[in-house]
Parts: sequence; C-alpha cells; structure tokens
Amino acid sequence: GLYRQILPAWQYARALSDDVRAVYIDLQPEATITVRAAWEKWNPDVPLVILSSPYRSIVHPLLHYIEEVQQEHPDQIVTVVLPEFVPAKWWQHVLHNQTALQIKGSLLFKRGVVVTSVTYHLRH
Repeated sequence: GLYRQILPAWQYARALSDDVRAVYIDLQPEATITVRAAWEKWNPDVPLVILSSPYRSIVHPLLHYIEEVQQEHPDQIVTVVLPEFVPAKWWQHVLHNQTALQIKGSLLFKRGVVVTSVTYHLRH
C-alpha cells in the first residue's frame, strides 16, 4: 500500500535519477485500485508500474520487470530502492521485512542490479 514510511525511499530514489518508477505488485485488485488512485493524487510525476501477480508472488513479477528495464537500458545499472521498516523491538523483526529479504536474496547475484534499503524506524 501507500504509507508515509515510503517517503524517504522515494526521496532517495529521486536523488539518484530522473528515471524513477514506483512498482506495485497487484495481489488484490481492490487494493490496487485504491493504491493507483492514491498514487495519482500523491505523486503524478512518477509513474506507478503495476505488475500483475495471479499466483500471489512478489519476487517473480518484479524480477521479470527488472529484466525488461535492463533490456530497455542495457548499458545502465538498475537500482532497486526498497523501503524497509525497522520495528521498535529487535524480536519484532521476525514479523517484518521478509519480503524485502526475499527480494534482496533474489537480486544478489543478478548482474547490473544494485539493491538499496532505506530504513524507516517504527516507534512504540
């Protein structure tokens, strides 16, 4: 979804490049409609790329999209900026950021891709 916690990651991405794309994986069509409308109000200057995922996979559609971007720009490095939540208590980390960990692991050995985490610290 769209949370104010993604703002630092968005700002960082804008500082890196003028070619910034927000990516949203469509796991629930109803939620996607809401996110699309909110994104258009919040930031119409950055395109929101919505990737369909009929099997509720986040990593596979993202990897496929990154490969498409690499084909568009074969001479450039693709930077994936991941917003990550840091919970107030260390033991809560087990409940959060598993998706980010999966994405990072999937991209670790992919040539021409840099993954950057922008953390947002949650409070009590």
